[in-house]
Amino acid sequence: MSKPDDPALVRAAVLQRLKVHVRLTQQGLAPTPDQRRRLAASLPELVAFGDRRYAQCHAVLDWDHRLPSDAAVLRLYLSYTDREAGAIENALKARDREIDAGNLYPEFDVPDYADVDASESYVAVLRPGNHEVGDLRFFSDWRKGVHQSVAREAVAAVRASPSYERSMRERSHDNLGPPVVIGWTPPCLAQSKHWAIEVWLLVDFDGHVGRAHVFMIDSKTHLVTREYFTEVQIG
Repeated sequence: MSKPDDPALVRAAVLQRLKVHVRLTQQGLAPTPDQRRRLAASLPELVAFGDRRYAQCHAVLDWDHRLPSDAAVLRLYLSYTDREAGAIENALKARDREIDAGNLYPEFDVPDYADVDASESYVAVLRPGNHEVGDLRFFSDWRKGVHQSVAREAVAAVRASPSYERSMRERSHDNLGPPVVIGWTPPCLAQSKHWAIEVWLLVDFDGHVGRAHVFMIDSKTHLVTREYFTEVQIG
């Protein structure tokens, strides 16, 4: 039997094996089968980095530590190997035991399912009554490991962009530094065909807060596929 492709594997995890935090279930916030279908259908196309494939996806609908809850947190833990998938399964079971041990009274806080090691992790916040994914955030320990030659090509693509020139002219002062490579970004977030490189250009900063121009560059075509401005804050 052939292995399902990456997007199908992720959607199947949400449809068939979604782990729901007990505090959501106790509030009647566990999704119905129809809501699971809507949630799975709203997921973007997630594909593993490079030439890798997903061995398994662990999908969790997590608690926001509020009663009543203001939101639920969708966590997708994606593994590249069966061994890693087993480690994630064991970590989630260990978290289950911690939650069960503390879930005595509603006023007692209990752990959530955050901070489980995985090859790739995605997080989305879902508001009550909304079972469709909007903004999705990506995390990985290896994200910053961009080869120097790839980083140089990405920065060159940014420098060739007309919007880069505009932002350089509009900078609040001259000592904000060059473009900075942040790391790898998946195609679904970069709006690219391939995995992309995220590059930030600081356009304003007072030592505490500022603003950066964010560029996403397709690692194969070297095209800027997405750009926007974001707030920068230190401390």
